[in-house]
Amino acid sequence: MLKRVGIVILILIWVSFFILSSAEAGSKTRHRWQGAAIALGALALGGIVAHHIHAYPPPPVPYYPPPPPPEPYEYRYRSEYVPGHWETVREWVPGTWERVWVPGYYDRWGNWVAGHYEERQTPGRYVEKRVWVEGYYRSY
Repeated sequence: MLKRVGIVILILIWVSFFILSSAEAGSKTRHRWQGAAIALGALALGGIVAHHIHAYPPPPVPYYPPPPPPEPYEYRYRSEYVPGHWETVREWVPGTWERVWVPGYYDRWGNWVAGHYEERQTPGRYVEKRVWVEGYYRSY
């Protein structure tokens, strides 16, 4: 409680330094001409600022000409020729199955294996081909 009272008293003393002014002896008209000079300067500065605010007119409204008349039909759809060229294309070739005859033979233990058919698979793969792309007309 004592701390709060002390803090309030210090704050009041500190604020009183700014609120209370010191007394000066002298004539009442001592600062009259300085005040008049400050007032005239503020008036002149305010006039200059106000003049510049109203001195420049607002920017003109932009003029947009009307759109051109429509073109005749033959010029409406223009086109550009894109010449033919080679392109490299990657294609998937699927694997194949084939039936192959295997003639009779002796295995590594010396046993005879009679001839027979076997199914053999070739795996699929990608193949790169060069393909000619014909030229065409691109319209814009």
